[in-house]
Amino acid sequence: MVLFKLFDVIDVRMADLLDVLLISILLYYVFLLFRGTRAVQMIVGGLLLIVAWLIAQWWELRSISWILSNLTGIGIIALVILFQPEIRSALTRIGQTISRADIRQLFFHSSGLDEVTESITSAVQDLAKNHVGALIVLEKRVGLRNYEETGEILNAKISSRLLRALFFPNSALHDGAVLLNSHSIVAAGCILPMPTGNAEGDAGYGMRHRAAKALAAECDAMVIVVSEETGGISIAYRNSLRRKLSIKELEAEIKRHWAELYREQVVVPEKVDIDN
Repeated sequence: MVLFKLFDVIDVRMADLLDVLLISILLYYVFLLFRGTRAVQMIVGGLLLIVAWLIAQWWELRSISWILSNLTGIGIIALVILFQPEIRSALTRIGQTISRADIRQLFFHSSGLDEVTESITSAVQDLAKNHVGALIVLEKRVGLRNYEETGEILNAKISSRLLRALFFPNSALHDGAVLLNSHSIVAAGCILPMPTGNAEGDAGYGMRHRAAKALAAECDAMVIVVSEETGGISIAYRNSLRRKLSIKELEAEIKRHWAELYREQVVVPEKVDIDN
């Protein structure tokens, strides 16, 4: 047993330090599990009651101390009842993570790029399957505020269902483009620039493809196009347009496009030459 003096006053074992470290880590990840739920406010309320009890003890307020002390008798049961949804959700998440043998995800939360990519590709796949035309702009570092203001500002969470709904043929916004930044659907029904004159090689392209090429040529955004006629998936980036992408290829391109913004190393297949 290893002992040493902490501040030359307290005898401390290495096991004690390990114990404190593990408890700190446990409390931190318990907080992450409950973050963003009503449990946080309830925990704050509980801490205030503890502070009130300590003050009552210090000032010898016997009646208040007695009431607060007796509350601790039913505290555990009350916590289980009040936090039941949060506890159930946390235990379910832990069980799902362990069942997938993804222990890393339990302790180190992903950046969210995989989830966002899945939402976009799932929507695009469904739109392509049903031959619903779509124009999705993935903003990077160059701001597109002038185009955002031509449509309806949403600032909504990226979800597959919302993307599909925005391009539904009877939707009021289905004719325009949807602008996304790396974390949200910024605007829908946006009007993109059209190329001036007859750009070389554009004769066989529809209006969506031409608008996608025109926007991509003037900024660092990547534009996803779903053809209403063929159901084909294309992407425009810089001065290039790549057509007939598979969902796997689209997924790789989205991750490559936003990897830097999410500050993570994303392993993607070797880049295929883009046809001009």
